[in-house]
Amino acid sequence: MTQSGKPDLQNARDPGFLPFKNELMRKSLHVAALIIPACMLLVDKNITALLFGSLAALGIVLDIIRAFTGPIDSRVVSFFGCLMRPREKEPSSGRIVVNGATWAMLSAFILVLVFPVQVAAFAFTIFMLGDAAAALVGRRLGRIRLGKSPKSLEGSLAFLATSLLVSTVFPGINFWHGAAASLAASIAEALPLPLDDNLRVPLVAAAIMLAVQQM
Repeated sequence: MTQSGKPDLQNARDPGFLPFKNELMRKSLHVAALIIPACMLLVDKNITALLFGSLAALGIVLDIIRAFTGPIDSRVVSFFGCLMRPREKEPSSGRIVVNGATWAMLSAFILVLVFPVQVAAFAFTIFMLGDAAAALVGRRLGRIRLGKSPKSLEGSLAFLATSLLVSTVFPGINFWHGAAASLAASIAEALPLPLDDNLRVPLVAAAIMLAVQQM
């Protein structure tokens, strides 16, 4: 239940549910992660690709170690547990669970490797800020469910509004190109698709923006 006494939509529908305070802490990291698109814009592309690729590889290795080493897994959960979703805290039993930070770094690596720098930076930015807005607004105000998805219409609209706002201020981005990418990203974020949204949403946003730019 929320503080207002109304049922919490995501608590009922979302296996990745976190208490609001924990969700707020987790999403605050999204703001800190804006250093990633800043690096994309300010640092040589080859250097950022090497950096993000190395960090993604390190994250995958650590996730594999966690899966097969109980004591290390326990230490990670005890230290970062308040920020981890339930599926990320599953006991190590040989099943590899890739955490959200690893997915995000893999996403940054693919973006900078495949797409023009401005497109990559914009796509990552709207996901970081839009996803944070969607989670927090959806948690507090979400009442209209989107089919079988645990997401709410209110959260998705918050994602779209935040992304459109970014489109108006992001340097060198045509607003309408940004709007098309924002709409595609908000739909990709809302749909209950198998790929982790830290990977799925920025790549969809970048692909749509690139396609619109070339029309």
